[in-house]
Amino acid sequence: MKKLIALLLAAVMIVGLLAGCGGNTAPATEAPAAEDSTKAPQVSESGVPVITWYQVGGGQPKDIEAWNAIVNPYLEEKIGVNLNLQVIGWGDWGDKRTMLVQTNDDYDIIFTDMSTYVNNIQMGAFADLTEMIKETPGITDLIPEDYLKACMVDGKLYGIPAYKDSSMTNFFVWTKSEVEQFYPDYAEGHDLKSIDAGLRAVKEGTGVTPLMLNKDGISCVVGNNYDNFGTGLPAIGVSYHDGSNKVVPVFEQEDVLEQLRILHTWYNDGLINSDANTLDSFQGYCSLGVSQGWPGASVGWGAGRGAEVVVSQFGDSVLSNDTVQGSMACINNSSPNKEAALKLLELVNTDTKLRDMLAYGIEGTHFEYVEEDGIQKVKRLNQDWTAASYTQGSTMIMSPEAGTIGDQREEIRSQNENAIPSPALGFYFDTTNVKDQLAACSATFLTWKPMLFTGAANPDEVVPEMMDQLRADGFDDIVAEAQAQLDAYLAAQ
Repeated sequence: MKKLIALLLAAVMIVGLLAGCGGNTAPATEAPAAEDSTKAPQVSESGVPVITWYQVGGGQPKDIEAWNAIVNPYLEEKIGVNLNLQVIGWGDWGDKRTMLVQTNDDYDIIFTDMSTYVNNIQMGAFADLTEMIKETPGITDLIPEDYLKACMVDGKLYGIPAYKDSSMTNFFVWTKSEVEQFYPDYAEGHDLKSIDAGLRAVKEGTGVTPLMLNKDGISCVVGNNYDNFGTGLPAIGVSYHDGSNKVVPVFEQEDVLEQLRILHTWYNDGLINSDANTLDSFQGYCSLGVSQGWPGASVGWGAGRGAEVVVSQFGDSVLSNDTVQGSMACINNSSPNKEAALKLLELVNTDTKLRDMLAYGIEGTHFEYVEEDGIQKVKRLNQDWTAASYTQGSTMIMSPEAGTIGDQREEIRSQNENAIPSPALGFYFDTTNVKDQLAACSATFLTWKPMLFTGAANPDEVVPEMMDQLRADGFDDIVAEAQAQLDAYLAAQ
């Protein structure tokens, strides 16, 4: 497994929450036949195909025409296409994306993640890339087999995952000045139990509540240990660690209960803010937080806190369908330029010059190259380039930003090489038979989540009550259905 994922590399910006601061797969509906659905091709003034690519970000860059004048001649020379880049603002993205897919609008490539991927495949929206990808070795040589497998549905590939931190790693993020004074052994703490003494020392030394949470709490007490295989229900899962391949009620497992008990003790002892379970958000200064990313991301985490920070890894790096599917590029099943679109994705994932232009804009206008630590890095000149680079492709070949420590790409490479794969990697749970039970259980869990993940409630009292309600909602039906499908999937491998 590790050999398969040895090349995986860095993400641009983590969109993870700074929690302390701040088999039977889903059946894919047969896509419309090409002769019935293929749209008329768009061509440039010079007669080459124009690939329209929708991404999410801060809205369409104001310098897009100047950028086009540089990028399109380059693309035309390299692979004989032009690019029509469309960057939709964060607030408008959900509605705009839904409209584009449901009306089969004139797009060739669109950003996708796990929240819509399977549903859009079932609609017939995306092209089957299973055979086509064999003609783009720049993608297949770059992306490890297991990561492509994590994007397959019913044995077919419909999306190209962005080549980034596709495993998940969480970190304790400590304010440097405090932890070095009161808990100098912070680097040895990798779970809640092992940092208990240090957190108490920081509280005693500073006199303030060290761990500031909002109502999302520290959800990775579950996510570090169990994969809910796309259900969105953390109460169900399969362990990354025990090798049993059993679908279990997660909150009844001793490894999770132990961590919830620690959180509850911390809450009672004033180590967690008393309003955590009702607080919608928290941003600002604190002594300890939990974030998903990699060590070099601490530069950004410290900037958000307004103080230099140091980190230690919290739990193992883990790999699942959901961690891989945080960013994918999918090709419209009705595109007349499927092959050209895939060639563009290949170039984005193999050509540093193009990758940097997509991520950072125009050299000399939006960014300039500098050398730090013997590495070519990018210094942003302004914030006018508004495309979100994590939606675009590989960061293995993208120049990292100035101010980061060393070469972050190597840090993330190491995390991905050592990630523990879920036994459900590549498995898609068809929820058709239990969709009502799943909807009811998901709604029920949300009412209990803030109390559990912030430590506000005693898990030994609350978990039995929650599980009784979940079972009344049909929880055991979901477990049985998921186990039967997972067993069938694993038997077929």
